[in-house]
Amino acid sequence: MRIAITGSSGLIGTVLLQELHQRHQIVGLDRTPPADLPPGVRFVQGDLDHRQALTAAFAGAQGVIHLAAVPYDIPPLHEVFRINMQGTYNALEIAVEQKVRCLLFASSIMAYGFGQNVDPQYFPVDEEHPALANRPYGLSKRLGEELCRTFTERCGLRTHCFRLTTAVAPGKRYDFLPSRERQGEVGIYSYFDIRDFALLAEAALLAEHLAHEVFLVSAGDSGHADPTGEVIARYYPQAQLRYGRLEAATPFVTCTKARRLLDFAPRHSWRT
Repeated sequence: MRIAITGSSGLIGTVLLQELHQRHQIVGLDRTPPADLPPGVRFVQGDLDHRQALTAAFAGAQGVIHLAAVPYDIPPLHEVFRINMQGTYNALEIAVEQKVRCLLFASSIMAYGFGQNVDPQYFPVDEEHPALANRPYGLSKRLGEELCRTFTERCGLRTHCFRLTTAVAPGKRYDFLPSRERQGEVGIYSYFDIRDFALLAEAALLAEHLAHEVFLVSAGDSGHADPTGEVIARYYPQAQLRYGRLEAATPFVTCTKARRLLDFAPRHSWRT
């Protein structure tokens, strides 16, 4: 499969290039070239406002993994919203023009608004939990998911949105884990290994029976130093518990949907 990856020089994109080029034809797009471009991978320089660059990158692609975005609420905040929203619209529109079959959108767990304007209503958090973020970055991800759904309904482009938790690259290992106290609350103390996400993205691109879905992405265990039940009782005493079984390392979010629809099973953990 020919796959175009926007934001290919970033933390996640760099790992995806290394993982996916072994099985697919990959084209990367970013403002700057990656530090180490794998053999056979083509690179197009440009950003999400450069429609010609997007067209060149997407030409002939069957799938697009859209990662490029301003990654946090970095001032000026109006630019965070503008770049993320207009950039996602541009990627979707040009994907349709180039007859791409499927676009994967890197959404974020920050779409929920945890640690900012809301607390979780229940655990484990799943895709049905209200996404209520009201700050520019999280809001841009909420609305980006709506853009994807709209393009699926209007244009027939298959789209899947991944609410990513904290990304961990294999070279950087897990030096920042585990979380302590309320550190990592915006990501609800969850993380994922990018190598696992590469397999999940590949499965989603190949799942032609699915039209539009939203998936949480997380490791199979908690990223917090303390037992999950203790953390919930300490910081979220009003939250409802919906666990079938709650153990010390049980994650705060569930990837049951990705497991059910895409046969996703995380392989990596900071504990091993």
